[in-house]
Amino acid sequence: MKNTAYLWVMAGQVAMTAVIQIVPMLMLPVAGYAVYAAVYLGFAACLAIQLAAICDVWARVLRRTGSSDELLRTYQAALTSLALVGGAAVATVAFVAGGQPFLASAGGIAIAAALYRGGVMYRLVAEGRIRRAGVSELAGAAAGAAAAIAVVVSGSFSAPTALLCWTVGTLVAGISAGIPPSWNPRETVAWFSGHREEIRLLSLETAIKTIETVGTPYVVGAIGGGLALALHRAASSLTYPVRLILDMLRARIISGSFSASPRTLGLIGGIGAVAGALVAVGLIVLDRWGILPPGTIVEAMAPHALAVAAWVSTLSISSFIQFAGRGTFTGRRLIVRRVVHTVVVLGLTASGVIFFGPGAVIWFAALSELVASPLWIPQRADRRALAAEVHEPAH
Repeated sequence: MKNTAYLWVMAGQVAMTAVIQIVPMLMLPVAGYAVYAAVYLGFAACLAIQLAAICDVWARVLRRTGSSDELLRTYQAALTSLALVGGAAVATVAFVAGGQPFLASAGGIAIAAALYRGGVMYRLVAEGRIRRAGVSELAGAAAGAAAAIAVVVSGSFSAPTALLCWTVGTLVAGISAGIPPSWNPRETVAWFSGHREEIRLLSLETAIKTIETVGTPYVVGAIGGGLALALHRAASSLTYPVRLILDMLRARIISGSFSASPRTLGLIGGIGAVAGALVAVGLIVLDRWGILPPGTIVEAMAPHALAVAAWVSTLSISSFIQFAGRGTFTGRRLIVRRVVHTVVVLGLTASGVIFFGPGAVIWFAALSELVASPLWIPQRADRRALAAEVHEPAH
């Protein structure tokens, strides 16, 4: 983690995020942005499937057996196939829902390119080719930004053209990575049949995690009203800096390249503490300087700046340990931990709102991550079982 090459990846992902999310947010009218956001949600759903069925499965295999030419071939084939299927599915839904061929085509191409780019970047990071991943992301962001500037200047920036700008950026990023797609149905079938149990396991774990992520703000909103929901959702958005860093390292964590040693956990915790402090200072400054209009959610969060900092900090360590567990635990050991983690987060956060009011929601969200994170630390029985599973094929 001392390698400054990780800064390239971070800079590239921040720049790509600005092109994909911030520019459309600033330039599109509400109706146009709603259309763009609907397509983007389709990408988010496809990406969750890709991580559970391909990327994280590959990282788990790397942890156990290392890489091989056959593994890479089937990974690339599965990635290419899923990108094409995901793009086609989103294009079909968009066309049926809106009846606009240009919009549907632009959305489908953008999704396919973005899924492939995501899988390729995951592979580069897992293989330790960090600088190449960062440079590719920066090249894609530059191309996407140039396309967006050209479209804005011409006065034709719309949801379909925003999707085309996204496509330009992701295509350039994917091409710059230097890993060509591989269309091979036989190897795609080999991937999904050969890793059926892993895919089923991670898909179930992802579904439970989604219940936690999506369900918690709705539960606290049902209990504490709109303020509790808004505070929880807005504070969750402010954890983005830490989530960006951990998502960047996801492949390395799950594959075992970064162990959950006390030194690594201390470093991740330090990064979370610094990020949390910066977010808290930002909230206080924005509130006291009166930069934003009154009545915004930022103004409502300002009195809870320390709670937001605490959540950012606890989430950093918790997320790191969870990624390590996703790469380590198998079967019931993984699913039980995810279920208990979800119950703890939902229960503690909701209890805080019940007993202390909507203003406590952020503090208890932070506390829930702190309480739940030890679940993911392997115990002695876990280590014995894992060692047996690793050596089982040799018998």
